Amino acid sequence: MFLMLLLVQGTAWGAQFAMLKLAMEGGYDEVTVLFIALFVVSVCYFVILVARRSLFRLNVEILVFLFVTGLLGYVIPLLAVLYAAPYLPAGIMTMIACLTPVVTVVVALLLRTEKVSRARVAAVVLGVVAAFLVVVPELSLPGLGTVPWMVLVGLVPLCYGVESIYVSARWPASLDAWQVGFGEAAAAAVLVLPLVVLFGDSPPSLQWSVAELGIALFVLLALVEIVLYFYIIQNTGGVLVNFGLLVALFAGIGWGIAMFGEDHDAMVWGAAVVMLGSLGLLGVDAVKRGSEAASGDGRGPSSP
Repeated sequence: MFLMLLLVQGTAWGAQFAMLKLAMEGGYDEVTVLFIALFVVSVCYFVILVARRSLFRLNVEILVFLFVTGLLGYVIPLLAVLYAAPYLPAGIMTMIACLTPVVTVVVALLLRTEKVSRARVAAVVLGVVAAFLVVVPELSLPGLGTVPWMVLVGLVPLCYGVESIYVSARWPASLDAWQVGFGEAAAAAVLVLPLVVLFGDSPPSLQWSVAELGIALFVLLALVEIVLYFYIIQNTGGVLVNFGLLVALFAGIGWGIAMFGEDHDAMVWGAAVVMLGSLGLLGVDAVKRGSEAASGDGRGPSSP
């Protein structure tokens, strides 16, 4: 059952980039699309908190945490995707985003919060190789082709990688995952609101168009993905959910082909295969570390 849920979770995550690209085809500017999406996500989370009777009080520590995670988890990466969406295939954006665990490992190793292992080093190398396979063909094109937009989308794994380390170190003890989910989305909406006032040039319309469809599908997929993410972690631990990116990698490419007729050359497919190897190594390494931790604290099968 959990493998099926993992398939759904990974597919939903991979589809979100395609939905943001779809939203940008409706005529809204980038900051307006992001604000509408964040507002709806925040409302959905608020309803969940009310139903669970888990509304919480804010303090300085919690506010700082929520605004930092809102900036790293929503504002910067999603704005990068929205600005690059007209110029990059959804599959390429998903592939770049899937570098997140590689970036997380690099940041953790630099901060010396993780042990170096051969599998992790090999995974980082393969991740870099995959990135080069996508970027190198564009370097010979006039104006470096789409490389500047790929670099912009590179903010996605960078922000997500740094955020995961920050969250691990600074998670407020008084908050659960649903409370953080609401607070992060709401904080991000607050951060984006001044940008809408200053730079937004397309007020929301009451008419249903491709933009509204893209935003609605993004919100729905985000909530499904997050709910399944938490459910899988709560019932299986934090290891199995890592393999969702293996599904998301090809799901994102598949959604791009199905929705926008995207066509990828041999270099991109080669990069996808190399990326699959990188993510697989990180997943296997996570399984090994999880087994060692369980064995070491008395919960594993080899414990006395």
